[in-house]
This record gives sequence, structure tokens and C-alpha cells, in this order.
Amino acid sequence: MTDVLWVTPGYPWSGDPAGGVFYRTQAQAIARLGRVPTVVCPTPWAPWPLPLLRPHWRTLAASPRAAEDGIVRVDRPRYLNVPGEPSWAMPDRLIARAVWRVRNRWSGAALVHGHYAITGLAAWRVARRARLPLVLTFHGSDINAWPDQHPERLADLRAAARDARAVIAVSAALAERILALTGVTAVHLPLGSDHAALRGGALSRDEARRRLGLPEHRVIALFVGHLKLAKGVRELVDGLLEAGDPWFGVLVGSGPESGYGLSDPRAAGRLVYAGARPHDDVATYLSAADVLVLPSHREGLPTVLVEAGSLRVPVIASRVGGVPELLGSDRGTILTEISGPAVAASLRRFAQDRPSAAQAAERLAAHVTESHSVDGNAARLIEIYRSAAGDSA
Repeated sequence: MTDVLWVTPGYPWSGDPAGGVFYRTQAQAIARLGRVPTVVCPTPWAPWPLPLLRPHWRTLAASPRAAEDGIVRVDRPRYLNVPGEPSWAMPDRLIARAVWRVRNRWSGAALVHGHYAITGLAAWRVARRARLPLVLTFHGSDINAWPDQHPERLADLRAAARDARAVIAVSAALAERILALTGVTAVHLPLGSDHAALRGGALSRDEARRRLGLPEHRVIALFVGHLKLAKGVRELVDGLLEAGDPWFGVLVGSGPESGYGLSDPRAAGRLVYAGARPHDDVATYLSAADVLVLPSHREGLPTVLVEAGSLRVPVIASRVGGVPELLGSDRGTILTEISGPAVAASLRRFAQDRPSAAQAAERLAAHVTESHSVDGNAARLIEIYRSAAGDSA
């Protein structure tokens, strides 16, 4: 029986194994603690011939409408999507209607939990129609960028946040942003990682590189994420090529920036785009890496930084979102600016002082083990549910 309805913009499946993996980690954790979420992630309808035109549309068309992930049920009802989801199209209304069409799947839910801004607004509409309490979680670019891009929707966002029994922010910086935008004080609850599973999947550096076909004697800078401009892919590649030997770049993920820099003569034998990989492979790539680099322009709290910390991989990242509070002043390197030269300078400093970087990685490991445990954070989330639903959830 369903305890909680989750409304999310995605959930991993075989055709998109990395998309929204943090939802899966948290959903499985609360299921282990006795709460059974039904996840509804409305998916844009991709009728013929759209799947023939772009890989993105092929992926959407192939995604399963219903699936079981252990005891977590996942439904993907389709909705009519206007490309780019402009504000005038009111995508949250269309998403809410899609969630309502599969209400027989979540009819026993005592609470609705919406994630991100647009799907959060859809969850707000569903909760009002079903007369259920609402919890909202904001994750980063949704609350940092979307309200500025669509100020005409800010009134709805404020209304949803004020109607919610609890609003959750995955970083303290996001909590401050939510308060400034909506006047609502958010609960700071970072997404946790399954440290035991990550560490159980870790390998020695040499073994990981052998399995992945990566060079043994290069210094590897790893990127994991969606390959788009906002993630700083170009700055990373430019910095890596500027830093020169012995650096070797590995970028794991898919997106429009895939392949950037490969035409540069300096990239020959020094740059690999590994494509989207299942989350189980992340520990292997982290095991093979010397440093994880994430020069994003916008973030909430990147899960991959927590995972790198769990495996004691040094981190270089930009000063955005919750990154400064995660890395602090001594748990990693924060870029002075988001640029190729700044990335190159940080890579050179890393290569010159590996012991200091290793010590920072140890401090990050201790921090994420204490503060970013998925089971500990899931227990806190269940307490939030109980309070929001008056102990009926």
C-alpha cells in the first residue's frame, strides 16, 4: 500500500540510468524504513515522428509507463509538452492532470511530496484536489533560475510554498533563497548517499582503470553529470587542455556538450567522453580518478560531490549553491572563478601538492559520512512526513 505520493521530473531506468538517481536513492531508503512511496514522474508525450528526429525524444518514447523498483512503484503517465515548457503553456497544469489520471496507483497516499519547481507546482495542484497535505523539496536550478526566468509564475510558487506543510532545501544556501523568494522558512535536509553501497563497489585505482580501459600513468580528472553549458563542461575541457600533460580527462554523462574539445589537436589521446552510464558504474569511475572536477554555473547540492567524498576522491568545484558549505574551507578546492584558466590553475596546484589534496579528501569523507547518510536523512524525512500529515503518514 502506498504511504506517500512522490511527483518528480524523472526516475532512473535502463534507457536513462543516471537521470534523477538521487530520487531512487532516497525513495529506496525510506522504503527500507517502512514508508512505501509511489513515484509518479509525468513524461512528455513523444508521438511519431519525434523519436526519429532526436535521441532525447527516442528516450522519452521508450521509457516504461509503469515499472517496479523493488517495492517502489514508478509510473510515467504522458502529458502534452510544449518544447521548452514556456510559462504561458502552464506545464504544471498538464503535469498535474497526468498525475491525476493514474490516481488509482496512489489512492492510499496520505501525503504528496513534490520535487523541483514545475513538478512541485503540479504536486501542489494534485494535493489541493485530493485534499492531502503537501511537502515540497527544491533542489537547485529550479529555485535559483526558474523564478527569475518566469517572474509571472512567482505568485503561484509563493502560494504553493505557503500551502505546504513543509518545504525542504537540499542546502543552506537554497534555504536562504527560498526564504527570500517566498517568505517561507525551509528545512535544510541534504540528499544523502548510500556510503556502504558506494564503498562496496569501489576498486583499487589500477583495477578500475584496467576495467574501464583508461591509461595507467596519467593523472585523471573526472566529470560526472549532464553535459550542458550550465555544468561548466567547456571550462573544464579548456582548462584540462591548457594544463597539458600528464592530465587526462574523462567525462561521464550525455547532453549537448558531448564531444566538446575533441577537435582540438591538444585533445588527442587526452580526452574521453564515456557517455551515460548506470549509477553502479559511478564508483568504478571515481575509483579510477585522481580528482573530480565540477565547474558548474548553477547547482543545488551536487550528489556526485558527496559520492566523491565518500570514496575519498579529491574535489575541485565552483562556488555555487551548496558547494561552499559542503567543501568548507578545508575539504576541497573551490575555484576562484568559472573559467578555463581557473580550472587549469587548480589542476596544476593539485598536481604540485597531492598530499594536501588527499588530506582534504579525508576531511570531506568524514563530513559526508556524518551529515550525508541516506538512511539518516531518510529517517529525518519520515519525521517531516509524520509532522506534515499529523502522524497519519
